[in-house]
Amino acid sequence: MVRREGWSSGRVGVHEVWQTCSVNCGSRCALRLQVRDGEILWTETDCRPEEPGNPQLRACLRGRALRYWLGSSDRLNEPLRRVGPRGSGRFEPIGWDEALDEIAERIRDTVARWGNEAVLLPYATAIWSGSGSPFERLMNCYGGHLGIYGDYSCMQLQTACTSLFGDDGYYTGSLLSEASRADLVVLFGANPALTRMGGASGAYRLAQTREAAEGEGRPFKVIAIDPCQSDAVTGEGDAWIPLRPGTDAAFVAGVAWVLITEGHTDEEFLHRYCVGYDGATMPAGVPVSESYRAYVLGEGPDGVAKTPQWAARITGCPSARIVSFARELAGAKRAFIMQGWGPQRTAFGEQSARAICLLALLTGNFGLPGTNSGARERLFRPVLPDDPVGENPVKAAIPVFLWSRAVERGSELAASDGVRGVDRLPSPVKLIINHAGNALTNQHADINRTHEILADESLCEFIVGIDVMMTDSMRYADIVLPDVAQAERDVLVSSGNSDGVRGVISAASWGGDALDRRCAWEVARELARRLGVEEAFCEGVATLGEMDELRLRESCFADDAEGVRAELAEQGVVRRPYEGEAVAYADFRRDPEAHPLPTPSGKVEIYDQKVAELLADDPSLPVSPIPAYIAAPEGAEAALAGPYPFQMISYHGRQSAHSSFSNVPELAVVVPRRLSVNPVDAGRLHIASGALVVVENDRGALVCRARVTPRIMPGVVALPEGAWHDADMQGDRLDWGGCANTVSSDEPTAWSHGNPHNSCLVRLRHLTDAERAEAALREAEAGRGEEAR
Repeated sequence: MVRREGWSSGRVGVHEVWQTCSVNCGSRCALRLQVRDGEILWTETDCRPEEPGNPQLRACLRGRALRYWLGSSDRLNEPLRRVGPRGSGRFEPIGWDEALDEIAERIRDTVARWGNEAVLLPYATAIWSGSGSPFERLMNCYGGHLGIYGDYSCMQLQTACTSLFGDDGYYTGSLLSEASRADLVVLFGANPALTRMGGASGAYRLAQTREAAEGEGRPFKVIAIDPCQSDAVTGEGDAWIPLRPGTDAAFVAGVAWVLITEGHTDEEFLHRYCVGYDGATMPAGVPVSESYRAYVLGEGPDGVAKTPQWAARITGCPSARIVSFARELAGAKRAFIMQGWGPQRTAFGEQSARAICLLALLTGNFGLPGTNSGARERLFRPVLPDDPVGENPVKAAIPVFLWSRAVERGSELAASDGVRGVDRLPSPVKLIINHAGNALTNQHADINRTHEILADESLCEFIVGIDVMMTDSMRYADIVLPDVAQAERDVLVSSGNSDGVRGVISAASWGGDALDRRCAWEVARELARRLGVEEAFCEGVATLGEMDELRLRESCFADDAEGVRAELAEQGVVRRPYEGEAVAYADFRRDPEAHPLPTPSGKVEIYDQKVAELLADDPSLPVSPIPAYIAAPEGAEAALAGPYPFQMISYHGRQSAHSSFSNVPELAVVVPRRLSVNPVDAGRLHIASGALVVVENDRGALVCRARVTPRIMPGVVALPEGAWHDADMQGDRLDWGGCANTVSSDEPTAWSHGNPHNSCLVRLRHLTDAERAEAALREAEAGRGEEAR
């Protein structure tokens, strides 16, 4: 592990410690902590020379604020036992032995009475940073636990890509750098400047791509199709097409009508490589009227032609703009089409995701240099493998978003709810081990409803939380254990899944006071000893150091492990250029017979027969075998007709990575968290920039400050996700923290059972007199806290 004495600043006693920012942003940027006398003075980042294909792992403002996060007053410093109602935040200190004894006994008792399927390790992203979750390894040694699959970020897109291409799309998109060969880049709900801020990640690569094209004198235009104007459209000639949330499939259908009727579709490509486009490509026995072409031209079951005028009424995009976009797309020599994860995070996001991919297929911009599949740009498999956790003996698994349903009515959940491995869950969830995750409440959905589920101790009988901060989710734990932050231990960390390099960082403890915290690995090992499975838990890897050696030996650096160790000892970080095919599905495009897709037909399946079979069994299901538009209960049409006139979307802000860093005041000053409101709506409601407003619906209410801006379309408001929920759950439950999930829906999508956070209708109002008085008190208290700092 790398420490250097006497850094070049000339400050006496300052030494440099290599670390990394380990939150769920997609990157793992290098940090060089400047430490003296047990204090981090400031933070530098990767400054090694870079070359094409091997950029610096340079940190954004969040990574540079690590010292403030580590020193937060929200840090957990000792084990705690709950003494008030769940969610109240009332705890008392407890000794480590007493805490571990009680946890072990509750695990033993739960498994004995309910079975291992009653134990849940919920979705948690902070465990991805280095060594994974040792508690999964623990439970696999003790008979297993209820499995989860998918994720909160892109469950619908994974399902859509599996339907179309036979894989989940994570590692099969084109490299973003491939866009440099295109003359048109189309971004649906994708803003790398916010979602991929790392120095080797999407924001940097998109900028480099633009510079490369412009440096060669080639045309390069970006069109962003999004309710908000993104930072991706900053070049001369770039364009923004505003679209109501959840209406992407309607927009694509309107574009497709122009492409088809004006003869701009690549019929040769569609007939050779696709199933379900028209009569010539339909599966045997399926009528032509079920094809996508028939749907667009009004020759399908609904008899409605999807003209630009039809699409305009739904999307809010003028029909003339739909026509001009279709013609511009048709005229591009190469179009690089990609989507972010926001459009698919809606009630029928699977339809939106499939439809966006269709634009690449209809125009033949697929599998060729300068093109993409229509899904997100490629993610990269981590250089270092995850810690081995062993095989889970329990075969039952649920969609990740349905964990609260499994607590509430687990034994009722069946295959129709997405249950895998068994026909029906044998028991509800009775015990939760929540390690490094804030998705029990804050990052889940409908916090008030989730509170009711967790507060009922007859449902989930015991919750243990292991974290570095007292997050809102930790407030629901019966016992809270303080973990050691990654920056406080030695560990090898892989470059992130959005970093376009193969990298390893040798992260070292900076030497801060650990107080009464313990590393999660040692905690899990102690529980394993109490449960009688310590030998199995430690098999092959008794320490974290041995685990790192194992991970390095099994990585792509295995043949040069000694050289990598030497380089890490010298400079703390190893970077190698990515090696591999840059274009999505290039082999399939070159020779579809020799390189078929892993779909039933071996081709791109625009028509999904499995969905057709689902509909045959239950015609009431709101799904479609083709990427047709389906109106959402909390979508554009409902907003125009009901009591909640605004569609609210949440997005990734610069001030936090999900809820990580949301409690750092220094970042809140630099990048305030604001609700974006169009001037037309703000004028009608007399809302000024900076004013406090209440955002509410029948699920809850939150308080936040407004930002009046023309960079969002009328009828839509947008709030950065990740703010820490702050409400009196025994009182009025008004959330003063501004957490978007106070008002979001926990109703899963019908097909993938994913989260629909961007299908959310709200209204805005001014604060009452009592609420204004409360706001003044809170601001005064915050000011006193800042003075104390």
